[in-house]
Amino acid sequence: MNKELLQLLTLDDLHGESKELAEVIGMPAFIRLVEVYGGTGRMYIPQADMLLIPVRDAKIREEYDGTNLYGICQKWELSEGTVRRIVQEKSRELRRAPVDGQLSLFDA
Repeated sequence: MNKELLQLLTLDDLHGESKELAEVIGMPAFIRLVEVYGGTGRMYIPQADMLLIPVRDAKIREEYDGTNLYGICQKWELSEGTVRRIVQEKSRELRRAPVDGQLSLFDA
């Protein structure tokens, strides 16, 4: 590939999906994508919803206090099973934590 010619490429030289992509991300980023992924068939752009699942799950774990499962289900429009799976580890931690004011066997 001739990098000098690639640097002369303009938006007006593009058509279809290539032009749409260049309009969204800009010509410098488009040219870089072409240099790295052009013709490889390896480029997949995931849906935003799929990318956001880990972020959503972290927010749910932050919000969960052991008593608000159903509120979280409604807020995030998720099933009870899905929310339980997301908060499973935090739920275990909350159950293991001592109750405020509770003495342990070793405190006596």
